[in-house]
Amino acid sequence: MLWDALGVSQPGVTACVGAGGKTSLIQSLATRASIRGWPVLVTATTKMFYRQVAGYELVLADDAAVGVAQVVKALQTGKPAAWFARQDGEKVIGVPSGWVDSVAASAPNTYILVEADGARRSLIKAPAEQEPVIPDRTTTTVGVLNLGAVGQPLSEANTHRLDLVSDIINKQVGETLEWLDLARLAAHRQGIFQYAQGTRILLLSGAEGPAARVAAEKISGYSTLARAGVARVIVTEGYGCAMQPCEVYKL
Repeated sequence: MLWDALGVSQPGVTACVGAGGKTSLIQSLATRASIRGWPVLVTATTKMFYRQVAGYELVLADDAAVGVAQVVKALQTGKPAAWFARQDGEKVIGVPSGWVDSVAASAPNTYILVEADGARRSLIKAPAEQEPVIPDRTTTTVGVLNLGAVGQPLSEANTHRLDLVSDIINKQVGETLEWLDLARLAAHRQGIFQYAQGTRILLLSGAEGPAARVAAEKISGYSTLARAGVARVIVTEGYGCAMQPCEVYKL
């Protein structure tokens, strides 16, 4: 199971960054933690769609002290909770990273899942200077890239912050994306693990078909990942709560 692949053994703060599967990862982990009997909190330091969190015990509070108190109360229901500052149309607005740290201090036995940057539904990305926003108490940072990008032309349709990605992988718009490009986005100091805290885990989503799995194996063998501090590479298939690992590589 994905839970075991990540090596989760105790509650803590997990920050999810990158593109092409972060929400599926969060939904899968929240479900598994709840089944295990752990208090679970889903939140973000960016925006999420309301529909993605509507099934949780939702707390909307734009004051830190009020929010922490309401989250602690919501966790007592035994259901996964979610905390956002407010709703804005179809989206909910995240909270400052320091507020997440406050919840972690007030409810230390809670498994907290944080979406720490946005990707606008893209398959790959590189972070801007101000992102991701990762809480100080984060114990694990999971960086996500989608294998479905391999073989596609580099474009705004599949890439968030196209100019930054282009600089890192040294390719222009229209050139074909290869496995090495995803590996570079994971290993580069300004790639998806920028500002990462705790253990670094690369999750390659969208492993649908043999070509994607071959690409994943090559990425996991890219030695620079280990020098960048990535502890393991997890290859997954499926989306939402159905996301499951198909390969795990320890570096």
